[in-house]
Amino acid sequence: MYYFSRSIILELVLWHHEEEYEGLNPYIDIVREASGSVKAVRKISDLGKSCDIVMVADYKVIDSYLIPQYADWNLIFCSNEVVLCYTDKSKFAAEINENNWYEILQKPDVKYGFSNPNLDPCGYRSFAILYLASLYYGQENIWTDLVIKYIKNVEVVTNQSGHYLYFPAQPDYVAGGKLMIRDKSVDLVQLLEVGVLDYAFEYRNVAEEHGLKYVTLPSVLSLKEDPYVKTNVILYAGDKEKQRVISISKIRYGLSIPKTCANYDEAVKFLKWLLYGDGKKIIEKHGFTLVQFEFIGPVPSELRG
Repeated sequence: MYYFSRSIILELVLWHHEEEYEGLNPYIDIVREASGSVKAVRKISDLGKSCDIVMVADYKVIDSYLIPQYADWNLIFCSNEVVLCYTDKSKFAAEINENNWYEILQKPDVKYGFSNPNLDPCGYRSFAILYLASLYYGQENIWTDLVIKYIKNVEVVTNQSGHYLYFPAQPDYVAGGKLMIRDKSVDLVQLLEVGVLDYAFEYRNVAEEHGLKYVTLPSVLSLKEDPYVKTNVILYAGDKEKQRVISISKIRYGLSIPKTCANYDEAVKFLKWLLYGDGKKIIEKHGFTLVQFEFIGPVPSELRG
């Protein structure tokens, strides 16, 4: 059984329990391939690769990239939130809190990072969070000092239908800047641990799994709840073939079985274990919050409870 995922959910579940599951199902050999969620779905839509399960940290990328051509349905199953991580090595670690975090990031010698918005939902969520913070705190310089100074070709359009943040297909980064961007949010963890980065935007479960300290943001910024203004991120801006519009909303993870699935029965069996069996407990154990399942499209009856 082969799957693509950005989500560290499956990585954690299978890392701790892969042998157990395969022992109960000796005819199954689980093969894992992790990547950013957008990159994961584009392996299917753009590269023509096959897998049995796709799981992503934002259910909307399945809707945007896979349905209806490459998948028929989407199942929303758990939530998370974005936090600002740091370590004892981080500059101003003793001072940072939920009220001054953006002021700390603006200090000249502080380095911070988030993942690539074009590849990873945590990246485009972090990108949007910095914009939303400038509105929430009434300080435009948050967005200017933390994003615009270091990515020259970012654009913002505001109209009656909301705020549109354009993240370019080919970002023009300022060399030697304070901002570091990596393909996946978890790629930043090592940089934090060795002191190359002072702060990084991560999912709460990633922070807890790696024993990182973190600042909790207001729920409308952390995306534990929907943001208070309608905000959209345009990924791969300027590339007519790849460009997609993602509406920023509270964090919800999604999964599906693509049409190219070669092991359908085994995929359904695994997802039943994950959603309704022992896998459910493991998900909760690792810092995620299971939500009432939402079904988009013809989700198989076996996965509807």
